[in-house]
Amino acid sequence: MPSVLQVIQSFFNDVIPHRRALPPRIPVVALVVSEQDRHVLTSVSSLEPLEMHFVASCEEACAVAKTLTAPVILLDRDWPGTQWKVSVQSLAALPHRACVVLMSGVSDDYLLQELNRRGGYDVLLKPLRVDNAARVVKLALSYWNSAPKSAVLARMS
Repeated sequence: MPSVLQVIQSFFNDVIPHRRALPPRIPVVALVVSEQDRHVLTSVSSLEPLEMHFVASCEEACAVAKTLTAPVILLDRDWPGTQWKVSVQSLAALPHRACVVLMSGVSDDYLLQELNRRGGYDVLLKPLRVDNAARVVKLALSYWNSAPKSAVLARMS
């Protein structure tokens, strides 16, 4: 015969729903120019298990991405005082080989080839939309999680 304590524990286990642990939030580093883009990316992070870390320079993006091992870095092509090609190369060369996504108002095959040649992952067309930004970030995360690091290194060749 079960004890009173066992009956009470059984009741609470069966009747009261268990609290499930929230999935860990995945860090994403973002270097953005406009408040509108910041707002869109904040919306994406509220819909997905992402934690956006907005930074003010390429150097800060490198430091934060390295510290958090952020798998995705979003870089605004129009960031003042930087050359996007050099920035992409620096960010893509981090030890954990983050997927660098270039946000740009224009996109063509030449831009994508230049981005890939420097180790970047994809172009996200501006003005940003929540659905497009979420899709590109999720694809980058999927690639980063599944690609062997040798394939990521080959992207930079």
